[in-house]
Amino acid sequence: IYLDFEDLQLLQLKVLGGVLHILHNNPCHLEVCVDSWPTFSTAICYRQKQVYSMVIPDICTAFTKNPQTLRRLLVNERVVNWSHGLTFRGTSLVYSVIGVVYLYSCRVAPCSIFWQYNKDFILLVITNMKVLPLPVSILDESHAELVDRHLPYGGSQQSLNHVKACVRHLPNHCVTDETGRPVSWMLSDELCELRMAYTLPEHRRAGHLLVLSLTLIQRMRSLGLPVYCHVNQQNQATIKAVTALGFSACSDTETMSVLLICKDRE
Repeated sequence: IYLDFEDLQLLQLKVLGGVLHILHNNPCHLEVCVDSWPTFSTAICYRQKQVYSMVIPDICTAFTKNPQTLRRLLVNERVVNWSHGLTFRGTSLVYSVIGVVYLYSCRVAPCSIFWQYNKDFILLVITNMKVLPLPVSILDESHAELVDRHLPYGGSQQSLNHVKACVRHLPNHCVTDETGRPVSWMLSDELCELRMAYTLPEHRRAGHLLVLSLTLIQRMRSLGLPVYCHVNQQNQATIKAVTALGFSACSDTETMSVLLICKDRE
């Protein structure tokens, strides 16, 4: 599977990111289902043992060359758990997914977001950028509560466990103060997306996230991982910032992520 995705990695970074983590001891308990083997036209990546959560929806992403085979896998409840909400990180597949949604009495929440990545894996000319000499470190599990506290969906045991898993197993970096306390941080998730970036208010406008971004991007590239992120379409300040870092906007067919919510959860 990995070799096939490697040839087309710019078309399905989300699935490739999941497959790479599966190959590296699968720390986030992902699975990949394909429509046939050894040749396949569709693959869906999702979490094992999907658990109901009012806070963090289950995650699912897919790649397909054949919308009909994608639909067959989507309606197979052994593959996708439609009984609860899930975040579908599709892109050009959005309309295929929406076509299945109504079979399961779900609605599509208005949370489309704008995918961004650099087609050359962020080939930055770092020597031309002014980077402050800040103490960059790595988060440990004792910092998970601090990270979780500043997440929009944080505060539950499930979100805390997810942060702990990302800190324990996946690339991350932080900037610390003189006491060793993290004041700014950036993590990556189970699909290799840059996530959960935050700087404490009293430490902002000091270039922390610039340093963290460059450091984490270099680390992930050295590990052979794809590098990408998503930004809300309305967040022009962040779009400007990631563009300055060397990210470029995905094509029109790769611009959507949708949150699917069961009606009985409203």
